[in-house]
Amino acid sequence: MFKKVIYILTISLIISSCGTPEEKKEMTENEKLVADSLSRVTQKRRADSLKKINPLLIMPPDSNYTGDYIDKYPSGIIKYRGYFRFGLRHGQWVSFYGSGTPWSEQSYNKGKRQGANIVYYENSKVRYKGFYRNDIRDSVWTFYDSLGLLMKTIVYKDDKEISVVDAKRSKSKK
Repeated sequence: MFKKVIYILTISLIISSCGTPEEKKEMTENEKLVADSLSRVTQKRRADSLKKINPLLIMPPDSNYTGDYIDKYPSGIIKYRGYFRFGLRHGQWVSFYGSGTPWSEQSYNKGKRQGANIVYYENSKVRYKGFYRNDIRDSVWTFYDSLGLLMKTIVYKDDKEISVVDAKRSKSKK
């Protein structure tokens, strides 16, 4: 008898727990707006905290942002200028020193560095230049001193140094 009661209770419990799942409630337009604004606030807080750790970090306003991006120094001079496509850097990006002179120029394709990369000294002379292919150094990179004189040349293949030519050593050997 006791086994029958336990058996019936177990079957009843299983049947009652197998009811139809509740259908998901559709969000109203107002609820969607509130959820979206909360998401943006959370993303902004995260970006701000990461920028405190690394002031040079570039983050889009939200993870799917598409459009122009400009960040400025407290003085109002542009620090970075570029374009985001679906939250990833895309196209030409330029960064500037606090004085307004160019610091670097880099092209991006869907968040990856692609093409020419040029970095300048604050006196506008080229510091170094080279090319990226799919976010990997892949070509001849040239490095200069602050007067614009060639210091060395490095050949990269798949981000590995293939050869290094020190300009000062090669001149002194001649």
